[in-house]
Amino acid sequence: MVHAVPALGCEVDISNYVGWQIVYSGTVTGYISEDGREESDFEGCEYGRVLIVDYLMQVTCAEYSYSYAFHPDIVILSNGPVLKACIDDEMYDISR
Repeated sequence: MVHAVPALGCEVDISNYVGWQIVYSGTVTGYISEDGREESDFEGCEYGRVLIVDYLMQVTCAEYSYSYAFHPDIVILSNGPVLKACIDDEMYDISR
C-alpha cells in the first residue's frame, strides 16, 4: 500500500520511514557533471554526483539509479545519521 505525501511531491510507502523526519522539501534544479559543468536537469543518481537543490544547496548521491526529469520535487528525510531523498517518487540514498 502506498501512503503518499502528495503535498510534498513524494508518493512512496512512507510506512517504511516511521520515525524519520522531513528535513527539507524543494526542487532539484540541476546537478554538477563529471567535467564540473552545472546541468539544469535531473538524470538520476550516480555515486558521488552532486545534485543542486533550489539553486542554493547541494546533496550528494550515494547510489546509482537512472531517471530523468526536469526540476522534479525533492523531499529529504533523515533518521539522524542517514539521509534519503524522494525524487520523482523514487527513494535515493544521499549525503550532504
